[in-house]
Amino acid sequence: MKLDEIVRACEGELLNGDPQTEVRSFSTDTRTLQPGALYIPIKGENFDGHAFITKAFEVGAKASLTSSREVQGANLIYVADTKVALQKLAHAVVVKAGVPVVAVTGSVGKTSTRDMIGAVVASQYRTLKTEGNYNNDIGLPLTILRYRDEEAMVLEMGMNHLGEIDLLSRIANPDIAVITNVGTAHIGNLGSRDKILEAKMEIVNGLKDNGVLIVNQDNDKLAWMVEHHGKIAYQIKTFGIHQPALIQATEIQLGNDGSHFVYAGVRFDIPVPGEHFILNALSAIAVGECLGIPLEKIQQALAHFELTKKRMDFEALPGQMTLIDGSYNANLDSMVSSLAVLGQQSGRKIAVLADMLELGEYSQALHYQAGQACNEAKVDLLITVGKEAQAILEGASEVKHKKGFMDNASASAFLRENLAPGDVILVKGSNAMHLKEIINDLKEIKA
Repeated sequence: MKLDEIVRACEGELLNGDPQTEVRSFSTDTRTLQPGALYIPIKGENFDGHAFITKAFEVGAKASLTSSREVQGANLIYVADTKVALQKLAHAVVVKAGVPVVAVTGSVGKTSTRDMIGAVVASQYRTLKTEGNYNNDIGLPLTILRYRDEEAMVLEMGMNHLGEIDLLSRIANPDIAVITNVGTAHIGNLGSRDKILEAKMEIVNGLKDNGVLIVNQDNDKLAWMVEHHGKIAYQIKTFGIHQPALIQATEIQLGNDGSHFVYAGVRFDIPVPGEHFILNALSAIAVGECLGIPLEKIQQALAHFELTKKRMDFEALPGQMTLIDGSYNANLDSMVSSLAVLGQQSGRKIAVLADMLELGEYSQALHYQAGQACNEAKVDLLITVGKEAQAILEGASEVKHKKGFMDNASASAFLRENLAPGDVILVKGSNAMHLKEIINDLKEIKA
């Protein structure tokens, strides 16, 4: 992209430099900036990227944005707000590219759904896909700015508060929007599941006219929305297992090796166990059909897709033990789904569950419900970590062997003392609980 295009896109002013100078990439971090990039200094809570503009040029930046006219250097573009400029640049790239854009959000499952949709779309089109957790007001624009000549984009959209997905949707201007579910994640910030529904539905605010909204009919809040929505300029397609839906799974089989179901007379095999992954696969089928991808290609893509690490990784441990790593993050919905997967396993079932954060006044009740899910999964040994997780112990009234700890080291020591050959161990909790410490300890077990 040339500097004059950048100036127009972000409504900036070229302070100095050649308007025909071309940048090859975009970066907000001088540590990973590639030569020829446009540096975009972002003001954060604890730092100001403007302090690194000189460093950016030293490591090869071709140009830089700035919200200060005092900065010295060649190829500088002045903008009132560098983060807003980043977002405007991304929107300009979407408009210029003119390729189908799929946006994905939800309280739980959006990353695994993104991975499945990405695999399906990539079976027919060169596809730009969100990587890692680049799903916020900085990460999503940076993902879009990686665009070269791909034929489609699959973008994940995350949020903590009202208004955030509205912004992301208007940046990405999607053709297809997917809502995996409306659960309890961030309920402490938003106050109720109705408010969470409102926040997730912001994804349609940037949806193109005649676009498609794909939703989980098994989710009570989304099913209510489908029945009660007013006049809309987009289509709605539903998917589900237990409720009648346009994309409906039948003949479901769940095993340790994966999940299996039939849709439209075609058998689908996906390499991850759990009913929730079947729902994610159904949303990917819906996207594929919207984009005209043959069902056979969709079937093959789902059979070979790769899940982002730390989303329910299964790992063999010495002594024929199995680790289910769900340590990346947690809310009630993902914890219940993970426990359901644990419940399907043969062998003694051990659940190591830590605090779920950002639940506010609902925390005790939701942790208690997680304990009830332990009963459903017939957990043999329950270990909790953290103050909030004490309520999990209370809810797990049918679990005979259980113990709570306040720190990972104590929990890990107790766990290791109580392991036996053939055990299946689920480790699940919010990322801030640092359960990786327990995971790493388990991986050090010698045969």
